[in-house]
Parts: sequence; C-alpha cells; structure tokens
Amino acid sequence: MNDTALQSSPITLDRRLVLGEIDYQVTAFPTDDHRIDLCIVSSDGDGHVVSEISGGIAPADLPALTEVLTSTLAGLIAMTQPPPSPSPSGPPPDRRDRHPNQGARWTDADDERLVARYRAGARPRDLMAEFGRSNGGIRARLEILGELPPGGRWRPAGGSAAGDPPAAPGATTPAAGEPTG
Repeated sequence: MNDTALQSSPITLDRRLVLGEIDYQVTAFPTDDHRIDLCIVSSDGDGHVVSEISGGIAPADLPALTEVLTSTLAGLIAMTQPPPSPSPSGPPPDRRDRHPNQGARWTDADDERLVARYRAGARPRDLMAEFGRSNGGIRARLEILGELPPGGRWRPAGGSAAGDPPAAPGATTPAAGEPTG
C-alpha cells in the first residue's frame, strides 16, 4: 500500500487477542503525516493495564521493524527468564552427543602425547577415549601434525598400514596414481 492509499484509507486496524489471562488490544491507523500510529495495550483478567506501548511508524519501515522487534523482544525474554536449573540427566541436549573436548584447543603436550600414542600403535577408539575427542578430530590432528597423510590409512605400530608389507630401507612409496613398477 503506498502513502497516498494509506493516508486516504479510512481503515483502522483493531485487533484483540486473548492469551491465557491476558487480553491484548492492537490498534493501528493512518495519520496525516503519512505514518501509522500503533498502540498495543495488554490487560489482565480484571481489566487492569499490564503493559502499553505506542508510537508512529513509517510504512516503509514496517518490514525492518518487524525483524528488529522480534529479535529485541526474544532477547528481552531470554534476559528476564530465570536461568535453567542443571539437569540431573547429564549435559544439556546440545552437548549430550559430543565428546568432552570437542572444539577445545590442542595443547603442545596433547600433541606430543597423541603422536607418541599413535606411533606406539594405539587404536583410534583408545585415543578417542583418552583425549575426549571424535575419531575425525583425532585423525584431523594427526594429519595436521604430519603423522597421517590426508585421508590416509591408520598405521599400527611399526609404521605401515594394515596388510602392507614392510618397506625396504630407503624405499619410497609412490604417490597416488603413480605407476608402481
């Protein structure tokens, strides 16, 4: 609706909504200065005003103000609610399926221990339990530290991938896609 149609429109928005014990009355009407006057009043069951807000809004601002008010009011709700009580059933739902150290920074000591344990032949599940991290987190760190090539196979103790014959001293392994003989 353009400013001309809004200004000449005799329509007044008058809405009432009852949620629980609270009665919400919303009134909006065009003004002579091409704005919309908006008034929201909430009353309790006895008719006493609980909250009231009013003001003028430019029609072009309605879409943006909808987002601003939604975000602001959601933030105010979060700020005024009591903090959730600790759950006796364990960590909050967003942490329940995560490893305890998932997302935590690796320390130099962690790196040294991880490399030593990997070189000693520790299995992925053992390292996951020991470091409190996912299989992907363990593999990624070993790749970053140069112990595993990206996407490479896990090596047991001794340094070769499972099922591979031991390499001859001084022999090199061909890169992926290179002929072997």
